[in-house]
Amino acid sequence: MPDRDSVYQRALTQLQQLPEQDEAQQLRVALDRFDTEGAWTLMSPRFKAAPGSHSHKNYFSAFRDLLAWAQAEGYALTEPAPQFGADYKLHLEQRYAQSAASINTRLSQARKFYRIFRQVGVIPSNLDPFSLLERARVTPGEHRHYYTDEEVSRLLAQADLPERVMLLLGAHSGLTTAEVLALRWTHVSFTDGTLTLPDRTVPISMDLERVLRPHAEQVGGGALFSTPTPVVDFPDQNQLRARVFTLCLKANVTYQAWRGLRHAAGRRYYRQLRSIEQVAARLGVENPHLVRMYAEEQSG
Repeated sequence: MPDRDSVYQRALTQLQQLPEQDEAQQLRVALDRFDTEGAWTLMSPRFKAAPGSHSHKNYFSAFRDLLAWAQAEGYALTEPAPQFGADYKLHLEQRYAQSAASINTRLSQARKFYRIFRQVGVIPSNLDPFSLLERARVTPGEHRHYYTDEEVSRLLAQADLPERVMLLLGAHSGLTTAEVLALRWTHVSFTDGTLTLPDRTVPISMDLERVLRPHAEQVGGGALFSTPTPVVDFPDQNQLRARVFTLCLKANVTYQAWRGLRHAAGRRYYRQLRSIEQVAARLGVENPHLVRMYAEEQSG
């Protein structure tokens, strides 16, 4: 790894030589490519922390982690989706468990990065994906990442018909965002009451069937018209997650991301099956240990 002092000096020289619009363009390109070192070279001189200091190294670590997370989740840093900040906070809460201080430090660093993006001109001056977030607080017994049954009901009350199908595919069937987007009417059997996925078959709940049937009639799919068209039509996973975020705002429900719907399905499956092995099979999880939390929650 190159010496941080030399990186800083090279970055400072480069920054001083670039016209402002070139700096913005180069930083935007680096961010769009998830080029951590390239973007950091342009950003590094804008930090008050001395190069090589503990604070400076922490900023770089946080920046590297933010880019890695965004790339893995399919987020564009220069065009953050509405739920970008909330999703990142949920990621931090899972990573740092009960440490509110660590969560808030990482959020503060992320806010700093986006202030720099605005200063440089990479994003509009009024765009702040973290503006609506509250500071993390940890209260024993309240740390969860799932939607309760009552919250799912409130989300459904705010949703139109396709959105209700989408929500229940997550909260009842336990599908991932990728599985929802890949689901076709040819995978739906009202006769058997099942959804056929590449690695498993899951039952269609009564609530899901109640919205699937009229939705099928509206879009020309399902039992009468078995077609390879999508059950719910979203361009990508970001749009799917953004719709959940919007519904949470409308329903005044704390946003728990798509994984919160999957966790709701897992808890629901465990109430029905009382077997972590069967729950893992329903969710398409290979290791039953990963779903043991549902048993522990309901036995505690």
